[in-house]
Amino acid sequence: MSVDESWEKIERWLDQYAPQEQPLPGPCTRSELDDLHSVLGVRLPKDVEQSLLRHNGSGLTDVIPRTYALYSVKHIADDHLGTLTYKLENDHYGSDDSRLIVPIGALGEMQLVVDTQTGHLGSWDIEETGYRWYEGPGWASLSAVLDITGNALASPPPWIAVMGEGDQWRAIDMDTDFPGTLVWADVRG
Repeated sequence: MSVDESWEKIERWLDQYAPQEQPLPGPCTRSELDDLHSVLGVRLPKDVEQSLLRHNGSGLTDVIPRTYALYSVKHIADDHLGTLTYKLENDHYGSDDSRLIVPIGALGEMQLVVDTQTGHLGSWDIEETGYRWYEGPGWASLSAVLDITGNALASPPPWIAVMGEGDQWRAIDMDTDFPGTLVWADVRG
């Protein structure tokens, strides 16, 4: 499934089940992507760029299971430079960083990152041990995450996104703390 087809499914679910959610941002421009390329020194994987051309981030909407909100082009540039500065100042920029890793979303202080060479997704947390690469087919790329998310939300309830073995998330549309929004809950918890 294409990135646009996945986004269409997610958008339909949000329209129907999360009417209180803030609207998703509009697309970025090709010029903004070119400027981002200049800042990063490398292009993002095609699916990340396609997603940004559909929605320039996800605003406050936690689209991705594990409750990640996706960054805008500006936020990617700002957080990449901030993360790089932090790593250099704290001697965290070493052999693990031989590939260019770029933050593309966040869950609180934890960043959703993409390996620009492979497209694989993982996380980086300032407070923890550094990078953690997620296992399972759902984390192979942003398009894989969006595909699983879109298909889960297009199915009848319960909306379960299976990201990998033991990594399953349920979409909740009637969360007591955040009614009318998209909330992801760990199936195990």
